[in-house]
Amino acid sequence: MMKRAWLIYGREDARKNEWYIKEFMNEGRKRDIEVTLLLVEDLTFGVKKGSLVISHKGSQLTAPDFAIVRTIYPMLTKHLEDEGILAFNNAKMAEICNDKARTYQYVVRAGVPVIDTTFHRKEELETILSQIIEETVVKAVAGHGGSQVFLVSKDTSKERKQEIKMALASDFVKQPLTGRKHQDLRVYVLGNEILACVLRTAKEGFKSNFSLGGEVQLYELSEKEKETVLKVMALFDIGLAGIDFLIGDNGELIFNEVEDVVGARMLYQCVPDINLVGKYLDYILSRIK
Repeated sequence: MMKRAWLIYGREDARKNEWYIKEFMNEGRKRDIEVTLLLVEDLTFGVKKGSLVISHKGSQLTAPDFAIVRTIYPMLTKHLEDEGILAFNNAKMAEICNDKARTYQYVVRAGVPVIDTTFHRKEELETILSQIIEETVVKAVAGHGGSQVFLVSKDTSKERKQEIKMALASDFVKQPLTGRKHQDLRVYVLGNEILACVLRTAKEGFKSNFSLGGEVQLYELSEKEKETVLKVMALFDIGLAGIDFLIGDNGELIFNEVEDVVGARMLYQCVPDINLVGKYLDYILSRIK
């Protein structure tokens, strides 16, 4: 029997990921799954006459077998689940992992090395910036893909601090600059499987994100490093995600964040023959069964 799936994107991200979306549709057809793209801007959801409702361009929708949520909108994911729709990744993961402060609170309990971090309200930003002496990283809790991450020191100009104040759109965390090689490691995880690990190195500055020009290469985990990754994996019911670690000055892994809506370009560059979408859909089908 043909199964039905929603693939949910924001309009701008859908434009950037046209090839990836077509892969979901093509790989879905091979598995008797009808994959329908829904743009979050076209969805309306809430409560009507005492029941939860969701509509698309004004028309009420019939629930699919599952939804793949490729936009950061934890409230929408929670609404889908409350309507009985299996969502990937699930609402708990979306709520925690798209807030850096909540993620650190959650992960540190597993005994995983986490960088020293203080949590702050947006209203504190001006005061915090004025107090920084050592090189310090300031990150918006809701930042994604290296956006809203700033390096501040005693030499940061007033003009730059003003730019940061204008750009930072949420509460934030403050951390010491860690890892002088400016490297981090992304571990791609599908369910309980580690798919691949990619080491990223910043070409310039301190951000190693692939989308910002960082260099990438495959990386093999040691047994000790694998144990650290597995501790993080055990905390979440993961569909597809990226677990990111900073590389410390002694080569150690220091937990950084979990990318709920993880990008795939870096993985495809390092492992071009991987059928990521097919593997993801197979995993979802196994969960439904």
